[in-house]
Order: sequence, then structure tokens, then C-alpha cells
Amino acid sequence: MFVYPKQYDIIVIGAGHAGVEAALAGARMGCETLLLSINVDGIGQMSCNPAIGGLAKGHLTREIDALGGEMGKATDMTGLQFRMLNTKKGPSVWAPRAQCDKKAYQFRLKWICERQENLDVKQAQVSKLLHQDGAVTGVETTLEVQYLAKSVIVTTGTFLRGLMHIGSNQQSGGRAGEAAAMGLSGSLRELGIELGRLKTGTPPVSCVVPLIFQ
Repeated sequence: MFVYPKQYDIIVIGAGHAGVEAALAGARMGCETLLLSINVDGIGQMSCNPAIGGLAKGHLTREIDALGGEMGKATDMTGLQFRMLNTKKGPSVWAPRAQCDKKAYQFRLKWICERQENLDVKQAQVSKLLHQDGAVTGVETTLEVQYLAKSVIVTTGTFLRGLMHIGSNQQSGGRAGEAAAMGLSGSLRELGIELGRLKTGTPPVSCVVPLIFQ
């Protein structure tokens, strides 16, 4: 076991849409922040549909933008098509949606994270949360490296105990060709957190809800 010498204010597990926004928000508030991803080349990767916004999601994108988030800016820089959905219906169901260049969007978010002050980006798979007296103190990776922090935010999305259904077959994975994060699920269960499963026809891209531990 190796304890990383630098201590952080915030550790974010997972570097999808939610993880990137959480890490950037923490760093921009002056907190020493660590963003951990199984694969740093997959930061901000759009798993399937390269769309930002849409029904029930366009308002979320605008709220993130109003709070200083990066999603809307990255969409403006990498968008291929911008449209308002349902304009033939009433305004209550109008929804802005943009189609992005998947790779350009992904590479831009990676570039933004890597150059952000107060933010360290590292490649590692978290196996468990460290805690003492009911408070989280950091994380431990599968390589038995411990990172200490005051707060931990879990934004693992489809990777947390992920199970893929392909026809009548089932296999573990966060995305096709990528391993699921299995150890972290057991650690959360040990903390008394009840785990469930979200079943979806396509990976949830823009609607990941983070778990925050302090």
C-alpha cells in the first residue's frame, strides 16, 4: 500500500459529464481537486448518441451553463447541428438539442481538465472508499494507492457494477470493451448504502446523479 503524499479537498471518481463538471466546479472554487478515471482518454466520452440537451435534458444543460459549467461551452465549440425540438407544438414541450462531434467534444473536455488550475487528473480504478468514525477520508485504487481527501464525489455512471445485455447474453462492463467498476460497489454496500440498478436501452449520458461523501 502507498499513500499519495498530496492531500486533496475533493476527489471525484469518474470522468463522464457529471464528473467533469464536479471536478471543474471544485477546482474553480479554489479547492485542491483530484479527478480519477479508469481511462483518461475517455474523459467526457459520449457513449452512444452525441447529443446534448433534448426533451427533459435541455433545461439541465442550461442550468449547468448558468452555474458556470463547461458542457454548454464545449457544445458551442464542437456542435454540428443545433435545433429546437417540437416547435410545431406548444412552448411547454420545446427543447433545445445539439448534435456534437463526439471526438472533438471528448478531446476538448480532456484538454480543459488537464489545464485547469487546482485540478489533478489521474488514471486509476477506485476499489473502495476510506472512512473513519463515519466520515470518508479518501479512496483506495486497485493498485493499492490511497488518495486522501475531505470529500469524495462518485460519478461512475454505467461503470458501477455495470451489466450489459446484448441479445440474450449478459456480460460485465461499463461500456462495450471496457471493464465495470466492481470493487467500489462492495465498498458502498459496506457503508450501508443500498444499491440498485438502472436498466436502459442506451447508456445514460447526460443524467448522471453524483453521490457526495464528506
